[in-house]
Amino acid sequence: MGRWFQNSRGLVIVVLAIATGVLLLAVEPSESFPKGVVVAAGSSQTPVSTTIAGPISSTTTTAARPTLQEGSTGNDVMVLQTQLNTKGYNVGTPDGQFGPGTKTQVIAFQTAKGIKPSDGVVNQITWNALLAKA
Repeated sequence: MGRWFQNSRGLVIVVLAIATGVLLLAVEPSESFPKGVVVAAGSSQTPVSTTIAGPISSTTTTAARPTLQEGSTGNDVMVLQTQLNTKGYNVGTPDGQFGPGTKTQVIAFQTAKGIKPSDGVVNQITWNALLAKA
């Protein structure tokens, strides 16, 4: 029984790490970290109170998205085109085809946001700027 408990301790740590990550992603940047007591289920550890005043972060981190460039196709290109239209960079009706018109608008967006290089390739930095709430 003691051996099983030792092996499951690592699993509990992994589960808690994942749960913490999900919680942190769910907290909006304008909100404070929730106050409370953190204790693992079935743990003999002493509870730890946590209080953080102020926002966790002033930036929004998005889930990883694929790098896109002229010639790319698919749903991620549709999301890109929709976001560009929403931000005022008109690519027309989103069609999932990353053509020269989309590239031109990506370059305009990157230039306006100071993203270097402004080459029309949509990497994670460009995605973060496109998907930011502000």
